[in-house]
Amino acid sequence: MSHKRVRAVLIISTVANVLLMGMKLGIGYLTLSRALIADGVNSTLDIFFSVMILVSFRMAARPADKDHPYGHGNIEVLVAFIAALIIIATGGFIVYDGIKNILSPMQELPSLYWLALVASAVTIAAKLCLYFYARSAAKRYRSPAVEVQAADHRADILATSAALLGILFAFLGVRFLDPVAAVIVAGFIIWTGIKLVKDNLKVLLDAQPSDEFFTPLKNRLAEFKDVREVRHMRAHPVGTYYFLEITITVDRKLSVKDGHSIAERVRSKLMKRESRLKDVIVHVEPASD
Repeated sequence: MSHKRVRAVLIISTVANVLLMGMKLGIGYLTLSRALIADGVNSTLDIFFSVMILVSFRMAARPADKDHPYGHGNIEVLVAFIAALIIIATGGFIVYDGIKNILSPMQELPSLYWLALVASAVTIAAKLCLYFYARSAAKRYRSPAVEVQAADHRADILATSAALLGILFAFLGVRFLDPVAAVIVAGFIIWTGIKLVKDNLKVLLDAQPSDEFFTPLKNRLAEFKDVREVRHMRAHPVGTYYFLEITITVDRKLSVKDGHSIAERVRSKLMKRESRLKDVIVHVEPASD
């Protein structure tokens, strides 16, 4: 059920971005607003990004196989990483175009320039709704794809707000602020891309989660009287989940059967404690005393 719900969030975001892109680019070219055109390009990137995430999410849901014992969850992360690099490159192009237009601002505004203000206001309202919807779903289903989508919506709100201010001041007579707003929008685009690169690179490089992840697990292990010591604990990130590997010591006089029983109880308790655990591998060693 959660897979279908997450997919629905991604589809809704994609459809909304298509509609917003059409509105912003159409009105942007009609009113010659560089800020709104830049924001429209941002929506074009959002569509490309959403489609890539949607396709990768479906591929990542494939079960583990012989060649991929940990599953295919990192496909989702890899696609997000590649898309982030494209986002950064596009932001750089918009910065170049904006600076060029700052040096040669519009001499007169088109008669329908006020439409650019309306388009920006509608975009902000729509993105606020999409952001809260995606953020709620991301927390509930722990999906990196939806978390990325929510972060993108939040960045879009900031970017479009900058565009709105630039368009408003241009409308009031300070015309060079329209391309200035385009550069600011591009800055938000680049910032979003850099953050996504860093977040997804951590997973691709097998970075360990923070102490906030391990502390409650260690506290749960402390409840086991049969566990003398926890020698090693490490987590292997795969997409949304983690594979946990731990080494514990038990009374050296216990039988293999008893040691196995303790390991199974430990695994069961940890799986119940942390929903992000896909599996727990428990190694049992005899205590030194």
